[in-house]
Amino acid sequence: MFERFTDKARTVVILAKGKAAERGDQIRPVYMLYALTSGDGVAARVLASLGVDAAAVERQLDRTAPRGNPLEGEATSGDAEALATIGIDLDEIRRRIEESFGPGTLEHLPLADQGSLNRTGRMMLTREARQTLARSLKEARALHHSYIGTEHLLLGLLSVAEGNPRGDFIPETLDTLRDLGIDPAQARQRVLDELRHAPA
Repeated sequence: MFERFTDKARTVVILAKGKAAERGDQIRPVYMLYALTSGDGVAARVLASLGVDAAAVERQLDRTAPRGNPLEGEATSGDAEALATIGIDLDEIRRRIEESFGPGTLEHLPLADQGSLNRTGRMMLTREARQTLARSLKEARALHHSYIGTEHLLLGLLSVAEGNPRGDFIPETLDTLRDLGIDPAQARQRVLDELRHAPA
């Protein structure tokens, strides 16, 4: 049964949040893709084997993702709750990062435009970003894993991208996947192959 995100998966969420803040935007799946390539773990290895790295995703972000122009709209209070339901406690993550890297570490990230923050000061997740996190839990359960790792985040992202051709994956993540030469079915198979050959 699912218990918690791995440290590597938590780091992906933090990196995605930082990239969104840098651009004054909501947390979107494309920022998760960037974070997956920037981090460590199964997803980074699979993406690297497909010829995708952080620099390539960054170039795509520069072409497609907003910068300093957050989406209009009322923030939902469900974002932190959505993360909590899959085991991510943002306050605990902040505490651990500050414990490891010093007080105020996260404050050194560029400040996002206040329009991208909800009333509690937390970054908002787009609908597709929430779906990606929820789908990663389903992917972990389908594989009978008691954790959510970077591999599950990547599988969740691929699944949601394929299932939302008219969502915020167009023109962002789905086009980004295509532009980067990522075939979702091939990427999924590479993740499964990597897991099958991983040491027990």
